[in-house]
Amino acid sequence: MKLRQLALSTHRYLGILVGLILVLIGLTGSFLVFHKEIDHFLNPHLFHVIPQGERIPVQTALDTVRSAYPDLTLSYIDLPQKIDSVYKIAMSSKNDESLFFYLNPYTGDILGSQQWGRTLTTFIYDLHYKLLAGEIGMKVVGTSGILLLLLSITGIILWPGWKKLISGFKIRWNSPSRLINYDLHKVGGILSAIFLIIIAFTGTAIIFHTEFENAVYSLTQTPHPPELTSKVVKNKPVMPIDAILKKADAALPGAKTTFISLPSQPEEIIQVRKKFPQEITPNGNSRIYLDQYSGQVLRVENALKTPLATKIVNLLFPLHIGNYGGIGTRIIHVLIGLSPAFLFLTGLVLWRQRQWAKARREEAIRRSQGIPVYEQETLRLTEWPWF
Repeated sequence: MKLRQLALSTHRYLGILVGLILVLIGLTGSFLVFHKEIDHFLNPHLFHVIPQGERIPVQTALDTVRSAYPDLTLSYIDLPQKIDSVYKIAMSSKNDESLFFYLNPYTGDILGSQQWGRTLTTFIYDLHYKLLAGEIGMKVVGTSGILLLLLSITGIILWPGWKKLISGFKIRWNSPSRLINYDLHKVGGILSAIFLIIIAFTGTAIIFHTEFENAVYSLTQTPHPPELTSKVVKNKPVMPIDAILKKADAALPGAKTTFISLPSQPEEIIQVRKKFPQEITPNGNSRIYLDQYSGQVLRVENALKTPLATKIVNLLFPLHIGNYGGIGTRIIHVLIGLSPAFLFLTGLVLWRQRQWAKARREEAIRRSQGIPVYEQETLRLTEWPWF
């Protein structure tokens, strides 16, 4: 009983404390599960082209954008994964603004551009990830994830189905509204609890990535991979990307190239990201690290053969967005993202009903003791807030 009472108090007050924040994070998270598809639907002229023979080399695409915007610095390039997809090239300004340029991979024409924070999907991402409040907002989101874990665990403890399984999933539709609301809360809570725990845990780990990664590597006794740098050669140009890609293909055959991270400093390396068919992360987690001047392969990471610690870290993102079971789990994650709003509203009604019941008991006690009850003492039943 002490554990249950503690769980009830914790569940109740945490729900009030972070309920609205979790509603916001959940709704934006539901949107982001299919953010690419939504962005493509809203901007078909940027993401879809008519195939016209052979694709232009990657280096040509980079040179085209660099010539058009010489004041910007190249950051990375997303390679087309479908026959009608485009080159997406990211660049940054001197003010650290991120801009994306879309090129027709067959003609080399620049189809258009977007700026981070000025599109629907990037705005919602910033809202979801850091509440539009920078580093502080990001910490608030991470802390809210920890509190969501506690909410989910205490909700599981409080679930009445532990005594009688059927009652835990039963909704008494013919009962008074307060009982229907309670049943909706308990059933909705238990059905979403496991998924909420997965999402909360992975989301918190992503926010506090450094701390989580250090803990995982320490617990599994896995040494951290060494930091890599390019050997700077004075007056030597960066090796062409197409030559880099040939070396990456030779180093890790059988995987499809999805992404290239480009160096912005002389000592930085080039990272080529690849994906094997068995990988569940959208862009894959297999990586080749190369010296930007010589093209020397500095390290190869095959996601299918990495140490346990790396595999755990690599699982965070696909588990968080529901990409581990195809379209079905992605849809489930959309619905789970809506559950905090549902649980917050039904929980708030439960809280209000509790306050009403408490006030009525106090009034009955006063009347039984002959203590006058004044009208203003019951105003709290109809005024906001109800707690």
